Amino acid sequence: MFHLTETVPIARPTAEVWAVLVDFPRVPAWERDVLEVRQTSPGSPGVGTTLMARRVYAGRATVVDCRIVDWQDSRSVTMEITGGPTRRTFACYAVDPVGDEACLVTYSVEGEMRPLLGWLTPLIPATGRRLVRANLGALKRLIEGAATNGTPAS
Repeated sequence: MFHLTETVPIARPTAEVWAVLVDFPRVPAWERDVLEVRQTSPGSPGVGTTLMARRVYAGRATVVDCRIVDWQDSRSVTMEITGGPTRRTFACYAVDPVGDEACLVTYSVEGEMRPLLGWLTPLIPATGRRLVRANLGALKRLIEGAATNGTPAS
């Protein structure tokens, strides 16, 4: 199993940040190597919602399936992800308020590589940390930049 957690402060209200995080089709705007995210079940997102994501792993596009397994409205969302190089991964985005106009966004992931790729497990935290930091930085720039430009981030 691999584990990884990173946090970034964002100088915007929690509700605004949450709205961007759960606007799943917009994820490619801030998450590197994600080409598309589409909800595949009806209704508003919540526990049980399914999504598919097209993303690039090691230069190759693939499709992964996602299912929301925990949803704390305006607070956190956890997805189970299957496909790609991992057997199963759980990814969580959490938003914690820091006053009225700022919050901390934490991304946590744990997973298990497919059997033939198990040898990569010790490398995932180091390589994954760089990618996660870059993604969280892009999220921060997207949200704070929209606020600076006077446009809504969501």
